[in-house]
Order: sequence, then C-alpha cells, then structure tokens
Amino acid sequence: MRKNWFYRLLFSYMPVFIAVCVTLLLITFVSVRQLSDKSAIKSNEAVVRNAVQLIEQSLRAIENAMYDTVSTDARVAAFYDGSDPSYAGAYPAALALGNLKSRMPLLHSLYLYRPEDHTVLMPTSISRLESFPDQAYIERVYNSDRRYTWGDLRPLDETTLAGKRADVVSLSKISDLRTTGLLVANIDVSSLQTLLSDSTDTSTGYLEITGADGAVIANTSGAKARAGQQERKKLVTAEMPYTGWKIEGGLLQPGIFGWVSQVLYVSVSLGVICVASGLVWMIFVTRRHYRPVESLVRQISVFSAKRSAILSPAPGKRDEFQTIGLALDSLWDQSNRLSRENEENRRFRKTFLFRRLAEGRTVAASREALREAEQLGLWADEGMASAVVVEIDRFFVNVCRNYTDPDRQLLKYALQSAAEETVRGAGFPVWTDWLGEHRLGIMIGHRGDSAAGSQAEVPLERLRSWAEASLPFTVTIGVGAAALRIEEISRSFQTASEALAYKVPLGLNRLIRFRDLPEGGRPEIVAELQRIKEISRAFRMGEPGWREEWSLLLASMQGGSLGGEQIRHLLFVLLYHVQREMIELPAELQSAWLAESGKLEDALKEGETLAEIDAALTAVFDAVGERLLQWRESRNNRNVLQEVKTYIDANYADPGLSQAMLGDEFRLHPTSISRLFKEEFGVKFVDYVNSVRIEQAMRLMEQTELPVQDIAEKVGFVHSQTFIKIFKKCTGYTPGAYRKEKTGAG
Repeated sequence: MRKNWFYRLLFSYMPVFIAVCVTLLLITFVSVRQLSDKSAIKSNEAVVRNAVQLIEQSLRAIENAMYDTVSTDARVAAFYDGSDPSYAGAYPAALALGNLKSRMPLLHSLYLYRPEDHTVLMPTSISRLESFPDQAYIERVYNSDRRYTWGDLRPLDETTLAGKRADVVSLSKISDLRTTGLLVANIDVSSLQTLLSDSTDTSTGYLEITGADGAVIANTSGAKARAGQQERKKLVTAEMPYTGWKIEGGLLQPGIFGWVSQVLYVSVSLGVICVASGLVWMIFVTRRHYRPVESLVRQISVFSAKRSAILSPAPGKRDEFQTIGLALDSLWDQSNRLSRENEENRRFRKTFLFRRLAEGRTVAASREALREAEQLGLWADEGMASAVVVEIDRFFVNVCRNYTDPDRQLLKYALQSAAEETVRGAGFPVWTDWLGEHRLGIMIGHRGDSAAGSQAEVPLERLRSWAEASLPFTVTIGVGAAALRIEEISRSFQTASEALAYKVPLGLNRLIRFRDLPEGGRPEIVAELQRIKEISRAFRMGEPGWREEWSLLLASMQGGSLGGEQIRHLLFVLLYHVQREMIELPAELQSAWLAESGKLEDALKEGETLAEIDAALTAVFDAVGERLLQWRESRNNRNVLQEVKTYIDANYADPGLSQAMLGDEFRLHPTSISRLFKEEFGVKFVDYVNSVRIEQAMRLMEQTELPVQDIAEKVGFVHSQTFIKIFKKCTGYTPGAYRKEKTGAG
C-alpha cells in the first residue's frame, strides 16, 4: 500500500472521529441532566408521600368521627326513631352534627337523611327531601354502592347548605341499620388545596389531585401556570389507597429553565445529525474504496448460494467465508429467538382465551373462538364439560408469610402440573390456568359422556390427597355444575366459586360439589337472629346460658345451609348486638370489650373455617366474661341483687311484684333498687321484669292453646291491653301474630 493511499484512508475517517467526540460530549451533558432529573424525582416522591399522608389522615379522621357519631351517639339514633318529626324533636341530633362540624374544620357541610319520611336534618335546619338543595346526590348515592367511599368532585350550586357556594367531595355512610339512613359529609376542595399548598413550595413545584373520573379535584398551580407563563413538568404520579384518587407532582419551569431545555434538545438533535452525517460519510467512503473487495464478496455469495462445497479455499483464505458463516449464525440465532417469542405468545393467548371463557367475556361457540382454540391445541369440541376451581387454603395467612415470591411461584407451578397430569392421566381432556393469586381454574371435558362428570371427581380427590401429603399447604376444590355446551362454561365456573364459598361452614381440605349444596332459595335466619339477641343478653347478664345458645348457633351454621359471606354477616350482627349490650355497662367494662373485640373482627375477616372463628370468639368472650365476673363480685350489693334477680325469676307471675315489695322483702330502699339493678346487670328493673314475663308468655303460646287473656294473667299482667303493648314492644309481633308465626294456628 502506497503512502498516498494511506493518507486518503486516514483523512476519509477523520470526520467520523470528530462526530464521535462531539457525540460523547453531548452524552455527558445529557447524563448530567438525567442525574439532576432523578434527584428532582426523588424529592417530589417525598413531597407526594407527605401530601398523601396528610390528606388521607385528615379524611380518615373525618370518617372515623362520622363512624363514632352514628355508632355511639344516642342523639343520632333518637332522630331515626321518628317519634317527633319537628326540628325541636330533632334538635339533639342537630346539636351532634354541629359538634362534629366544629371539630372538623375541613367540613363544608353535613346532614342526616331519614328515608322513612324523606327528612333531611342539618345542624341549623330540617327540611323535606324534595325541597333540599342536595336532593339529586342523596337519591343517587342511596341507590348505589358508593356511599362508603369518598366521591369525586361536584359543585354545590345552592347556598343554603353552608352559606357559600363551593366545589366539594362527599362521603356518605349508613347511619341507621334499620332504615338505612345516611350521614353525608361534604369537604370543601379549597381546604384540600390549602393542605396541598402547605405540603410543597408552590413557587417551584406543584401538586394536583384527580378523581377516579379524571377530573381535577385540587391543585397548587398558580395563575402564571394557568396563563402559560410557567410550564408544568410531571415527575411523580401515585395512587391514594384510601380514596382511590391520583396525585401528581412535578416542577414549574419558568423563563431560563424552559430556554435551557430547548437548548438541550437542539444540542441533542445536532449531535444526532452529526452522528448520522458521519455514518453516511463513512459508508460512502468505505464503499468507494472497497468496491474491488465488494465485487469479490458478491462472487463468493453467489457461489455459496449454489451450495458448491467442492472448490473450497484453503484454510488460510477464509475471511470472506467466515463473514458469511457469522451471518448464517446470526440468522440462526434470530430464528431461535422468534421461535421462543412465538411460544410465549401462544402461552399468553391460551391464558387470555381461558380467562375470557371463564368470565363469560367471549362467545365460546363462535367460529373465531373455536378456530383460535384449535390453533392453540386446546380442547374445543362440543359436548359436556365441567369447571373446577382449586383454592390454596390459608394462602394469605400462612403461605404468603412463610415463602418468598419465587418459592410461591414454584409451589403453584407444582400444583398446576400435578393437576394436569392427574386429570389427563385419568383419560380426560384438561385445560388449566390461574384465575387469581391463589385460585387455579380447571376445565375438564367429558367427551359427550354424561356419567364422566362423576368419574372426573376421582382424579380431583387424588389431587387433593397429593397436595395434603406433598405440599406445605392443603387445597379445597369446588366442582361446578356440568355445562352441556362449551358456551355455558362461564356459568360452570361461577357455580364452582359458589361451592368454594361453603368451605367456611364445611371446612378446609375437601372436595365440595355444587350439586350437593342446599337448594330452595335463601335460608330462614329469624331463629338465628333471635338466638343472637339471647347470646348478647345472657353474656351481658353474666348468665352461662350464652354458651349453650352459641353452640346451637354454631351447629346451625355448620349444617351447610349458609354460605361463607352469609355466616360472616351473621357474626358481624352478633358483634353489633354485644356492642349495644355493653354500652349499658360502666366505662371500664366497655373498654375491656373494645380492647378484645378487635381480635374478633380480624378473625371474621381472616378465618377460613368456623373452627377458627369459634376458637377466637370463645377466647374473647371468656376473657371479657372474666372481667364482668370480677367486677360484679367486687360490688357490695352483688349477693343481694343476685337474690333479687332470683326472686323475680321465681315470682314473675305475682301482679304485685314491684320495687316497694322487693324493698320490704330484702330491706332495701325502693328507689335504690332500680339504680343498683341497672348498675349490676345493665338493664332497668322494670325492663327485666317485663322481659322475664314476655319470655314465659312466648313459651305458653308455643306450648299451649290458652287465650291471650289467660296467658297475660298467668305471667303477672292485670290488664291484657298492657300485656299486648309490652309484648309487641319486646318481640315486634302482637300475641296473635306471634302464635300464628310459630305454630301456624289461625
């Protein structure tokens, strides 16, 4: 190679060298800018977290105050009795609302709604629903499920609610279980905006909250940003877990910052142009000086295309053939990569189609669905099929706490593989996929055999036994109703899920068939509710009979006539009644109950079987019952009052039974008997006497055919009208209606 050829090559690549240097400088500048952006993002993340914590704590405090008001304030409960519809009668409840509003400065307005007579009560007024400014919101939220969450932004056009117009977000809660009345609280968004402004420097940054519908609820952007003099640069977006809103944070870029960004982008663009120009120049010069070699490579490629392996060059002259070999290796690697991607796509399509069929989001019998199933190698022939749902027991309590995510995925893979092998080994077409974090869906084909549905349960039972013996958890399997056609498979999955709901009364680690579940609509729970009231009363009175009643209630729930959700709702009603009974006792006993009742709520939420719930409830009731016993034994008059109670139980039929009579009998002042009785047993003397008499009257009505007048006299009532009035107050029925309900007599 001559010198002049050397210089030509050297100077031809010089522009490329310069372009590379310029590009490196630009990359350095961009890297520095990126580090600055990362620092800004971290700072904004901290600001957003503080803002979320501040706002959600404020809103939680309001909700907790609302819950305390409706659950503990007797004035609110008295408003829903409806005995006095005037404002004077509702004034205590209005005073309670006023106290709540004065304690919560974020509140714009709040009111109570009584659906029985469509009355709306505010702290300073009472009105009918049809004349109330917020009528549309009440009607909408009363018939929807959004009355337990903070609503999105809405304007209050009227000024009668709080004396000023404002945009608000609202929260409505059930304030009375009997009438499903509402307590509605409205938050002024300007107050939220003030909280946001206190969380960040509004001169350099901004925060913005948007609702679930995408509307802006509050933001800290000033007039300059809205006028376009400042640009907003979004850095952080986060979900607010309590409200479901989104919060966005970022920087305001005025003046010099916008100019620097533009210069940066122009510089990067110039760098890209320089690199592209250098590449074009290098390609042009290289092709110009490589044309002789290019001609030789073309000839070798043509020769190689003819697959001539006879005239192979000597081993020392294989440079060009090595290039061709590398190209072939690259093509082979690309082909393998495409094959792997295609297999991953197939798995994704199978999962997607499986979930669409399970959820009923596609027409399973359509020509497109069948063709797609055939292409993916899935069972799609017509005929009977069954859906099965395998649920990992105590997944969130035990498995998630004791195993890492990779270990959980490995265990789930083992369970899924075992399910496929077990069912397929029994001769059934099978298709499996995960429907949730701890639920495995299985679709089993029967191939037109109606008896195959029962036969398919044999490998499922083997799968359950294998999981119990080989895995660190057990599984409960729900078998759905058979689907006569593949398009009915979504209904089969739904019935399998319904069968799984009965593992609460039936227990874990079992096979539950939908066809074995009780039929005939909703179960009768009137007796269970009456038993709940008796458990609550007996527990508060310190009577051991609550254990027998609880055993009867537990046996009724274990009979399988109630599903898991129904059982949890029934037990939450029990907690509510016990809470009401404990309110009648001194504050120290109420505190003991509140300290222990949280354990029961956790057991109802996390317990998967009645045995777990029974153990938790018995432990809590025993602990609180021991406190009640110690308190009663510490009272000076306990023995005397126990004798008074025993005397009432034995002489309830005496019409002359009164405080004066008991005072003479036990040498107590008549006026102190009722007070001491209330302090000891949490119930008034008169109410207890009436409850004993009514219980005996109920027994006589169920076991005898005596007239109402005779029964009233036998239990100690002189006048039958008084007996009928008290009977209806205690039971909700007239004596005749009660006898007809219990015995069927006309």
